Amino acid sequence: MSIQSRINNDAVGTPPELGTKQVGRGAKIGMAVLTLAILIPPFVTTSLELTKLSRLAVLVLAVLGVNLLTGYTGLISLGHGVFVGVGAFAMANFIDQGLSLYIAGFLATIFTGLIGLILGLPALRVRGLYLALVTFGTALAFPPFARRLGTWTGGVSGRNVDNDAFVPPAFLRLDDHVHVWRYGICIAVVALWFVIIRNLVDSRMGRALRTVRDNESAAATFGISVRYAKAGALAISSAMTGTAGVLQAILNPYISHADFDSFLSLRLYAAAVIGGLGTLAGAIYGVLALIVVPAVNGALELLDSDAIVFGAGLIIMTFVAPTGIAGLFEGRGRGKSSTP
Repeated sequence: MSIQSRINNDAVGTPPELGTKQVGRGAKIGMAVLTLAILIPPFVTTSLELTKLSRLAVLVLAVLGVNLLTGYTGLISLGHGVFVGVGAFAMANFIDQGLSLYIAGFLATIFTGLIGLILGLPALRVRGLYLALVTFGTALAFPPFARRLGTWTGGVSGRNVDNDAFVPPAFLRLDDHVHVWRYGICIAVVALWFVIIRNLVDSRMGRALRTVRDNESAAATFGISVRYAKAGALAISSAMTGTAGVLQAILNPYISHADFDSFLSLRLYAAAVIGGLGTLAGAIYGVLALIVVPAVNGALELLDSDAIVFGAGLIIMTFVAPTGIAGLFEGRGRGKSSTP
């Protein structure tokens, strides 16, 4: 088989199960989770419990953004928590300007994608560990930088979000169940992004991204613009993660720069790796790991810090299951990883 045909068939350095079959399994899992998510509200008795589930959906979306950039394109990002913050603050500001929920959310998503592109284009000149260091430096710089932008972020004290803009339409008769309405928004938006990314990774652009990830020289030889492919993935990934920030602004009446520290970026990356890079279902598995691992650690009192637990988890997964939890479920626990 020629290199050209391998590129066309999405086979350059990628196991066969990473192609359409994998996307199909991820889609089935996503649909199963979505079905359960739709059926949950009648059985959840308190608004607090439903809000917690909504925040899990937000985390899944943010991890999916990391997965697109790292798992499908091969660019290590340790700074995606920044884009969650940009999306949240942009949403709050657009709402303050009197824009509707939908227009404000759309504009905040586009704005975050542009910010990601502007910040990322210079960083694309480096790769691997150097790119990871650059993005992590951005994550470290964001909280103090946001603290100085008082008119936009509220400065040291943070800013309140006008939750009156997030009330359900009158015809739904959910005035006494606003938390159900916000939960529905989160689930619908996350499901929409899953559909978008599923179609993207199965498209010509998705095959180009994986070719760039596996062999940049081969990609350039056969007419793929490596720079444009990376820039496109960065913009879409940033926009998706920014949407997670938009949803966080909908759920929280108050946001602060402290909510988007460097540890958030590390958690998102850890979840993507543990869940399974280069898989749609990996985002779901990774977020479940974010919840289960600290709970088990707290119950058994194994270690003093959850950060140590996640660090150990990353090391273990690298050697035991380089393709993550998703790879274990698909019988690919020991094999070539899509991790760059």
